Amino acid sequence: MTLVNVPVHVPPCPVLESEPAAAQDLATDLRAAAIAVKNVQGWASSIAAPAWLGDTADAHDHAATRFAARLDGAEAAFDRAVTAADAFGERLVRLTARRTRLMTRQAEVNAAIDVLINEVAAATDDSRLAEFQRRSDDLAARADRLRIRIDGWLTDVTDAETDLVAALRGVDSVAEGADAAAATDRPDTGELARRLRSLGGDPVAVGAWWRRLSRAEQEAVTTEHPELVGAAGGIPVSDRDEANRGELAHQLDHLGQREEDGQLTGAEKDVLRNAKAVDDGLDRYAGQLDPSTRTHLAELIAFHPELHSGDGGVAVSFGDPDTADHVSVNVPGLTTDTTGLAGNLDKTHGLHEAALAEGRGSVASVYWGDYDAPSGNPLNPLDPLGQLDFDSVALTDKAEAGGDRLGGFVDGIRGSDQGAPAHLTVIGHSYGSTTVGHALADGLPADDAVLLGSPGVPAATAGQLTDAEVWVGSKDHDPVSLLGDGDRGGLGTLGHDPADAAFGGTRFATGDGELRAEALLANHTSYFKGSSLTNMAHVVAGEDDDVDRQPGRGAEGGDHLTLPELLVASSAASAGHGLAEAGEWFWDHSRLGGIL
Repeated sequence: MTLVNVPVHVPPCPVLESEPAAAQDLATDLRAAAIAVKNVQGWASSIAAPAWLGDTADAHDHAATRFAARLDGAEAAFDRAVTAADAFGERLVRLTARRTRLMTRQAEVNAAIDVLINEVAAATDDSRLAEFQRRSDDLAARADRLRIRIDGWLTDVTDAETDLVAALRGVDSVAEGADAAAATDRPDTGELARRLRSLGGDPVAVGAWWRRLSRAEQEAVTTEHPELVGAAGGIPVSDRDEANRGELAHQLDHLGQREEDGQLTGAEKDVLRNAKAVDDGLDRYAGQLDPSTRTHLAELIAFHPELHSGDGGVAVSFGDPDTADHVSVNVPGLTTDTTGLAGNLDKTHGLHEAALAEGRGSVASVYWGDYDAPSGNPLNPLDPLGQLDFDSVALTDKAEAGGDRLGGFVDGIRGSDQGAPAHLTVIGHSYGSTTVGHALADGLPADDAVLLGSPGVPAATAGQLTDAEVWVGSKDHDPVSLLGDGDRGGLGTLGHDPADAAFGGTRFATGDGELRAEALLANHTSYFKGSSLTNMAHVVAGEDDDVDRQPGRGAEGGDHLTLPELLVASSAASAGHGLAEAGEWFWDHSRLGGIL
């Protein structure tokens, strides 16, 4: 057979040596340094001479002015460096996406070349020679075009790295910093911050204003006021993450040094403890990257280590809510504080992976712990704080305030959503379900609501509560879930039992939990596993038909124990374990026992 010139394989794109996540980390470190410099620069600009007169006062003021000017130059230099690092990271994200597409085309071309080689080798005569040559020529042209595109990609990679190095070298001296500070196009951070505050928390207006800013303006106001940008709904979640990570790094550095010097106040100890907990929580997932962008999977959307009576406030998302097809917001309950972030992130991440496994599109799973939840658990006699904090648990004040904050947070991520609105599921566990209930009653814009182990919500029916589809996960051996007013009674201090058939929500299978006194609290804290987790993932991914349903309390097949009956029965069931008096002791030592 006549020879056919088949093209050689197209070599793969080289692996990017610079990862987008590493560029994020560089920008975060630079941003934290910029925040620190700006804080010192602001202090230096404001200090006045002590009660001195004459030459001494003049010398003090002159020295302070020179010091502030030098810091202003450093501030301007850092702003440019952060902007350059952030732009580099964005270019790497685009280059990563391009590489993925090029590698897909490379695999297709090379596979077609292999097919042609095998067919040519199997041919016994020249009857298909013309066809083979035509296909070979076509593949050669495709391979050449692909090589040109790969070469162009390599050039763009080199350009991105060169531009970053040039930008950093352009502000690496005192003189260059002074020039940057004196530049006529330097952003006016005071005016930018004033404008952001004036928008009054309107996420749509904030988002529209933010998009009109240059990247340099965005970075300047972020490093000058990270706490303002990080909390502003409507600003893209990725930008809020940058601001909050910068503030986190600064707090760790600043307060860590004060701790070493023995200068921390009581309030600062709380802030540092919460900052360390957030840092540890993010570190647990630092190695997990978004598969499409290669940036960090976890994003720090809210960071308020000083709020909520020292408990702090934080929100972390796995995946980007701005671009995800499905978004869930998980609200915890009793005893929530920032020091318990790691465990709550594990639960949220577990739900994230389960929802992704549904295969219904991209998913962002948010943990939102940014309200003042009751600090103790009154059902636990070993928790004296829970007994002291009973009034907070038994009343709805904190749930109402938390619901208002939750509504603002959800409005914020709705305001920065890109493209068609995401399918949004809000999830509340324990006292968090009561908080979600109050948010829903105030008009929280959710598609689905999931209430887990709920002690009560502020409406007698799902229809009165919200237009969203209401799903209820409630184990019959979870004592907290028996507190709401419903079938066969209940305290009702926090509202109605959503698991009651008359409520009209859709109850899904969770299992009942163990009927032993020492297992009751574990029953209340185990909704993020097993069948309960599977059913929640179905809801989050919009797979309602796959949810395994369970009869509501009071319906046929929905028989259950009341709370007093549960404690008696669980005490009897524990007898074989040497705990015959556990339930009675539990009951007598809980303030709820004196009320029921």
